[in-house]
Amino acid sequence: MANPQSSLDRFLSRLVKNDPPRAKSLCVSLLGDALAPHGGAIWLGDLIELLAPLGINERLLRTSVFRLVAQNWLQSERHGRRSLYLISEQGLRHTAHASQRIYEGAPQEWNGEWTLVALPRTGNGLAERAELRRELVWEGFGMIAPGLFAHPHTEARAAHDILEKLGIPDRALVLSARDLAGAGGLPIASLASQCWNLEGVAEQYRQFTKNFGPLEKLLETPPSPSEAFIVRVMLLHNWRRIVLHDPQLPGPMLPDNWPGHAAREICGRIYWQVFDASEAHLNALAGRDNERYAPVAADIASRFGGRPA
Repeated sequence: MANPQSSLDRFLSRLVKNDPPRAKSLCVSLLGDALAPHGGAIWLGDLIELLAPLGINERLLRTSVFRLVAQNWLQSERHGRRSLYLISEQGLRHTAHASQRIYEGAPQEWNGEWTLVALPRTGNGLAERAELRRELVWEGFGMIAPGLFAHPHTEARAAHDILEKLGIPDRALVLSARDLAGAGGLPIASLASQCWNLEGVAEQYRQFTKNFGPLEKLLETPPSPSEAFIVRVMLLHNWRRIVLHDPQLPGPMLPDNWPGHAAREICGRIYWQVFDASEAHLNALAGRDNERYAPVAADIASRFGGRPA
């Protein structure tokens, strides 16, 4: 970090020390937020240099990159003694899928439609059912009854993609439904606190606001490009860890004063405060001697409700 005497530098050092990021997860955060908009290619040596100030040593980073290649998140090219890593097509799909939850959040309007996934009583083994449950819960589905999962606005395509991924596309029902509780009975929305861990997610949002809220004051003094880059990476990494576990229920289903709204506003303001300076640092390192490094994509300006004027 550039200036060990600055208040911002001390704050960032404490942030990294108190919650050290895992190398592989941090790589994925960096790939999606910063590198994909520039074409998704970076020399391994430059990636090592970018993440070293966040406590990621070269050995851990190399191991993480090799695993991401094995999982088809990344592809590698040898150029003499150097290795260039590129986000794969699968990695780009994963990144695009996560981007809606990270930068846009749940829609406030809701038409009352539900996507349901129902598991027949026969035809699925215990291991398959457990894996499907994990994938559906990760996607934001809640289990409203044994073998029956629901989400209020996830498209059916997401459920079909999970079934395809697990190799069981013909072993579950994917349905579109509308709650008829107005004619009598229990509304699905009343089960929100039972089917989704909303209080756990709410506490994570409160902690995010507590951890990152002080940055707004510290950033009144413009940070150096390297400091701005560290702020951006740590901000998005921590934000991503929360929102990808948030079921992203529509506004009418959330408790009053949902802390996710305030946390998202803070994240967006800080993101745009440091964006230009962080891009200068990224361009200087990831863009050097890299013909695959492209100007930043124009659609990045729509993140977090749009770049302030």
